[in-house]
Amino acid sequence: MRKTYLLLTLLLLCVGISIHAQVTTASMSGKVTDTSSEAMIGVNIKATHTPTGTEYYTITQPNGSYSFNNLRIGGPYVVEFSYIGYNTESRTGINLVLGEDLKLNVVMREDTQALDEVVVVADKNPIISGSRTGAQEIITREKMDKLPTINRSLDDFVKLTPMSSGKNFGGVSYRFNNVTVDGASFNNSFGLASALGASGTEPISLEALEQVQVMIAPFDVRNGGFTGAGINSVTKSGSNEFHASVYMYTKSPSMMGYRVKDETIGVSEFSNHQYGISLSGPIIKNKLFFFINGEMDRQEEPISYTTANSAADATVLQGLSDFLGDELGYNPGKFDVNKTNTQADRITARLDWNINSNNVLSLKYYYLKSFNTNNPSTSGAPNNGRGPNAFAIPFSSSFYRTNNNFNIWMADLNTTINDRMSNYLKIGYSRLRDYRDMDGGYFPQVDILDGGNNAYTTFGTEANSYNNQLNTDIWQIQDNFLMNFGKHQITVGTQSDYRAFKNGFAQNYPGSWVFNSVDDFKFNVLATKQYMAAHNGSVQGFDIREFNPKDFGFGSNVTGITNSSSTGYQYYAQRYSMTDDFPFAEINVFQLGLYAQDKWTVSDKLNLTLGLRIDVPFFMTDLQSNDKVAAETYRDGIKIDVSKYPNAKPQFSPRFGFNYKPFDDENGSLQIRGGTGLFTGTPPYVWISNQAGNNGVLFGDLNVRAVKDKNDNIISDGRPSLGFTGNMDTYKPAEGSATRSDIAITDPDFKYPSLWKSNIAADYKFGDGWVATVELLYSKDINAIYHDNIGLYRTEQFVNDGGAGNARPYYNGYYSDREGNQKAANHVVMLRNTSKGHSLYTTFQLQKNFIDGILKGLYLNGSYSFGQSRGVTDGTSSVATSAWKYRAALDGNAEEVGYTAGSFDGRLLLSASYTANWSKYAATSFGLIYQRYRPFRYSYCYNGDANGDSQFSNDLMYIPANFDEVKDHLLPGDFDSQEDAWKAMNAFIEQDPYLSKHRGEYAERNGAVAPFANQLDLSVSHDIKVYQKNGRSHTLRFSFNIANFLNLLNRNWGVVQTTVLGNQQYQFLTIPKGQGPSAANNYTLKYTMAKDLDETFKDNLNDVSRWQMQFGIKYIF
Repeated sequence: MRKTYLLLTLLLLCVGISIHAQVTTASMSGKVTDTSSEAMIGVNIKATHTPTGTEYYTITQPNGSYSFNNLRIGGPYVVEFSYIGYNTESRTGINLVLGEDLKLNVVMREDTQALDEVVVVADKNPIISGSRTGAQEIITREKMDKLPTINRSLDDFVKLTPMSSGKNFGGVSYRFNNVTVDGASFNNSFGLASALGASGTEPISLEALEQVQVMIAPFDVRNGGFTGAGINSVTKSGSNEFHASVYMYTKSPSMMGYRVKDETIGVSEFSNHQYGISLSGPIIKNKLFFFINGEMDRQEEPISYTTANSAADATVLQGLSDFLGDELGYNPGKFDVNKTNTQADRITARLDWNINSNNVLSLKYYYLKSFNTNNPSTSGAPNNGRGPNAFAIPFSSSFYRTNNNFNIWMADLNTTINDRMSNYLKIGYSRLRDYRDMDGGYFPQVDILDGGNNAYTTFGTEANSYNNQLNTDIWQIQDNFLMNFGKHQITVGTQSDYRAFKNGFAQNYPGSWVFNSVDDFKFNVLATKQYMAAHNGSVQGFDIREFNPKDFGFGSNVTGITNSSSTGYQYYAQRYSMTDDFPFAEINVFQLGLYAQDKWTVSDKLNLTLGLRIDVPFFMTDLQSNDKVAAETYRDGIKIDVSKYPNAKPQFSPRFGFNYKPFDDENGSLQIRGGTGLFTGTPPYVWISNQAGNNGVLFGDLNVRAVKDKNDNIISDGRPSLGFTGNMDTYKPAEGSATRSDIAITDPDFKYPSLWKSNIAADYKFGDGWVATVELLYSKDINAIYHDNIGLYRTEQFVNDGGAGNARPYYNGYYSDREGNQKAANHVVMLRNTSKGHSLYTTFQLQKNFIDGILKGLYLNGSYSFGQSRGVTDGTSSVATSAWKYRAALDGNAEEVGYTAGSFDGRLLLSASYTANWSKYAATSFGLIYQRYRPFRYSYCYNGDANGDSQFSNDLMYIPANFDEVKDHLLPGDFDSQEDAWKAMNAFIEQDPYLSKHRGEYAERNGAVAPFANQLDLSVSHDIKVYQKNGRSHTLRFSFNIANFLNLLNRNWGVVQTTVLGNQQYQFLTIPKGQGPSAANNYTLKYTMAKDLDETFKDNLNDVSRWQMQFGIKYIF
């Protein structure tokens, strides 16, 4: 099959004929002079958007200047200049790019001179534009149609931005991007996912988009709400002609590779289909237009493991299912689940109304209903997870669905007030609903082990899914008032929004149990029922030790006591509400944004932009207080009040941009551009809401553990073992009191994230339209964000692990031996600002669009970007405590600077497209994207707790230079001697590209990088005109999109490498438990070396290393 698809692709390549809330508009400005170069005042100018007949009017000012603001993107436009006694000048073929200010200067001639029609800028490259200042990328509809997209996703195209790495831009995390469509927020602003919603589907159809703009450093103050990138899309609109298309895209197992070098990977049955239809046209010609797109996705993904290839036994599981039904009246669902589902239904609709020559109204609506099915969570799972895998088969009741639904309405009114003034008003409302649901109703989660430490099966409500929901409501308004005063275009405006969040999350709310075996569980249930029958239905006083397993038909090895670790302990956990109802974390935030700007056309060669933006967040939420926490004093004398958010603080963002053209003529053009300024974004609001949900008064926690000794005998600790009832309210205290829990707090001086960016670039147009660019971007953190555990105290000791003395301080637990007597909380994690962080990136780029000659229709673009980004944290977790404890560091409470996850050493990016017109009835388009990049960064950490903060696997390791630096630390472990362990350790360090270069140093956070990967994606489409009459045609389009085309050509190519021991934190040195310093001495760390580890990397056998193909068919009429 692989050869068949390769042959089909090559056939199309060779003989294609054989298969017959940001700125969402553009502007235009310039100067009108006579043949003596004198400015002409009062020239009448009309710009007509020919597809819709929309007309815009203005006249020239005393200095001959004019401007059209808030124009529709695209075109073509016809612009006519008329003046009494002069010939009418006409410019045609004008197409406008999103955010562009097209400069169009005209010389008027007296009516005695004959004129020819002038077709404008057929060879115009929007890079050479007086409005361009900072780093950005424009993705046109043509690029979306011709370049490869295996997922039909916006992400497939934003990667065309040179200074990007995955979804990160300029080294800044994706969490700080601002994604908009027609100005409507399409962010997951709460921060629980990388895109809008968490179902893993696309929020809007790629078919509905006209253009996409990726802005990393725009110095126009109208663009705000991000420190990473502003990703701004505009949808298609109707015209005076009716257009329609229907399409289908599909992927299947036969369209996927199964060989990675010498490995053969089975491809299970799956299906992936997308269907859609688009309609557009006039309702009233030249007046009212519509566009609508409807699309649906239907995907089924296989589950590789069932009882046929797992240690779990179908007979045992069926018996367990019968037992649950008979004894507890509970149906756990199926245990041989063989697939998961993803579905999405989308609608994009738009009306454009030319009310009159001065007012244009646009109405937009976006709809999404989607879900995907998920395997049981690995959070808090036994060693091997919960499956499905080679060890464990869970019941379907432990699976869960993630639902993501939204309705978004937008309206914008474009008003021309007079020749000098115009206004653009945009208002919108977004209703987003994310929630989880599951089969079987609510029931405690039960993990049953295999008699050791691995899971055997799981059933019941997934521990994180009870009332797991997020309701988001956003009201937004943006208004831009523009005034033209000759060389100055003044803008004043507002970009403000009100956001209301309601978030529900309570881990273990239905209760979570762990049992050592199926028989252990059955014995506990039967004993509990017998006890309750004898005690009027009460479980008070129940103790499993009072029952004999043999009386219930079980062997003496059955204890009914859980054994979820090597030490063995009974475990039951439950979080319960301290109020009458389930407590949701609710926060309301109003953000006021005001700005003013002057675009100053100093001369034909120099344009300056000067602006100031002010953003003020107001937290409008009443929170509960915690008197016990408020009474305590934490590190550095800090007192906290969980009932108060920070007061409103204005944040000022001044910006300056420039564009200078030393020369611009038929011999070439040189453009020097750039700017500097402050960019203020928004934080992931889940970090803010952590304070509302983790204040120590909303929830109580039960954690029951009956410890066993080394001989598996129960140690009486005064707590009875619990009996399983299936009732989630059985053990909830009648009058619960809040237990000691984690506290999240926001620093009273906290400010929204802000970053100072400086950009300088030169664009040189030469030859027949080639454009070379060199660009430099430097960013400095002003108010970055990190999490600080102010409830954790340092001791006077330090850790000796072979490195420099006093590099790593020692902590004594997370709530013991503190200064004072804090007992009301465990972790107390404060959201704070830091200014420690910076990045520097350079891009070299060369591109050309061939508009004539034998290569007409060819587009080439190549870039190489390199640099690095450093910061205090990546902020990868949504929970405050997790964000703190998962940050790799020497001292987890210090503002240590390391590489960010989005930092990249070098990225080569090539893209090309070409359309071959075989005849007036057939054409074939080819597109490719090639990347050479580093897939990820990672950190070298100890496996264990090196600094006594009770957090494991987040302590950066010391890389020994020689044996003398490990002889006091390295234990033999699984080796015969310390010498053998050192030989293995030294050999591993020497073969590793990062460790070998940093011997005698502490590893850096994200200091190590994966080997370079090479990926070539290819697109081939063939158009056949099946009908053509009176200027109208019907076209049938066949397309193939191939991801990792190199692997299709050769199974040894396109292979991505991953790490042997983990992609984020690599741990090959394990710290035994029970270590720590004496009262007076520093702590000498001991560790063991992993056995049979001789390579850092291995081939990644997953989809990323195998070719995939998507077939599409589209009918356009």
